[in-house]
Amino acid sequence: MSKKRRNFVVTLYPATMERGYFVTRFDFGHDLPRKRIQASSTDEVIAETRTFASDHGRPCHAGIRITQGRKPAGFDAKTKSLYFNMERPEGS
Repeated sequence: MSKKRRNFVVTLYPATMERGYFVTRFDFGHDLPRKRIQASSTDEVIAETRTFASDHGRPCHAGIRITQGRKPAGFDAKTKSLYFNMERPEGS
C-alpha cells in the first residue's frame, strides 16, 4: 500500500543573516521563485525544497503550504524554519 501523495507549493523568500539571526524579507508585489511539488511525507517535501533552494542559489527562507489534503505528521514543526544558502559570519 503506497502513501497518499499531497500537493504543495514552495515559495522562496529573500533572507539575510543579521546580528546572528535569520531575517526573512517579505516584499509584496515582487515575483518570487515558486514551485509546485507532490510528496507523501514531510521529509520528502523538505528534500524537494532543499533541491529547489539549492538550484535557486541565493539566501532564502522556504515557505511551504499544502494545497490539497491534510498536512503530514510533524509538518509544522519540521517546516517552520527552513533557511538555505545562508553564509554564517566568521566567528559564529
